[in-house]
Amino acid sequence: MNQPKDKTNSGGDRLIQGYDRMLQRAEHALGSAAARSEAALTHALHAAREKAVALGELTREEADRVHDFITRDLYDMGRHLAEEERDLADWLRLSLLLVEKQLLHRIEALVQAAKLELKHLEKAKRRFDEWHTGEITTIGTLRCRNCGEHLHFERTGHIPPCPKCHATVYERVKS
Repeated sequence: MNQPKDKTNSGGDRLIQGYDRMLQRAEHALGSAAARSEAALTHALHAAREKAVALGELTREEADRVHDFITRDLYDMGRHLAEEERDLADWLRLSLLLVEKQLLHRIEALVQAAKLELKHLEKAKRRFDEWHTGEITTIGTLRCRNCGEHLHFERTGHIPPCPKCHATVYERVKS
């Protein structure tokens, strides 16, 4: 299946761009390996969210939603990597040629912080095992919980209804 198409409305694009900018800002804030802890990750994501609002890139509500999407994705990646002891590229089940190296590097740096302090993220767990139509996610594969159809994301984008059965709830495909 091909990459789901992004919504063309400006609000949807703003959220996708906001997701990528928040990841980039959080990665920048976590620059050194010593700073890669749960507290540093939480602070970096909070700061990235606040900056998006302060710069008018996103409304408070949009920034909160994007923050939740990023936290969900990082939690899921960190949990899987900790359980399976695999590298990120293997988890994504994508060819590195398909993935923008910059995005992979950005996510990998943040996932390492999430992986180190996974038990602290467990406290704030809020349905981190479900993805819903209308939300935003990053690279990887989602499976429809209703019919099993796979959606492959090669970049950050909106989650559409299932193209096969029109259901709206997905789970991350793990290798």
